[in-house]
Amino acid sequence: MINLFNTHIDSLSIHRVGNKSRNEAIFLSEQPYRLNDEIVPLIKEYFFKPFREKEENYYQFAHEVDLDYNDMYKFASEVFDNPSTIHEASKKITNHLFEQSNHPHIKNGEVYVTYLTNLNIDNNVVDAIGIFKSELQADFLQFEEKASSLEMILQQGINLNKLDKGCLIFNYKKEEGYKILTVDRS
Repeated sequence: MINLFNTHIDSLSIHRVGNKSRNEAIFLSEQPYRLNDEIVPLIKEYFFKPFREKEENYYQFAHEVDLDYNDMYKFASEVFDNPSTIHEASKKITNHLFEQSNHPHIKNGEVYVTYLTNLNIDNNVVDAIGIFKSELQADFLQFEEKASSLEMILQQGINLNKLDKGCLIFNYKKEEGYKILTVDRS
């Protein structure tokens, strides 16, 4: 059982990943995103809402020889051992996703990698790594005053009510490959 109510986002890195098979690029941000009081509650709701509405089916990292050969397990372990490395690890994670995106149906989009603290799982307070992806753009209207009328400006962005993909890697049960929750709207 998880409780995300008191979860704190310590760090947020945002990158863009394309589809390698369609020759789309990857963009890695040099610095973490600077969180502010206005964006934090919106982004927390965007990231966590799908997990509150989903049945908890846990996964774990695995490898047929040894867990240390699983790249994502290795990245997560490095971060949990030293949380200050999360931004550099976020680049490795995004690059790993890019290298795996060989199927033509995999969509490009923004990848958000977060270091989370104060999560509650099975009555244990732990840290976690959140990996989220937004793929679908939505049209929306902005309005601007021009002399004596309002002008409509059509723009595109993500819908904060619909996270496309997400993964929470809990710093819990490391020896078993960590406890992992995922959501996938598609």
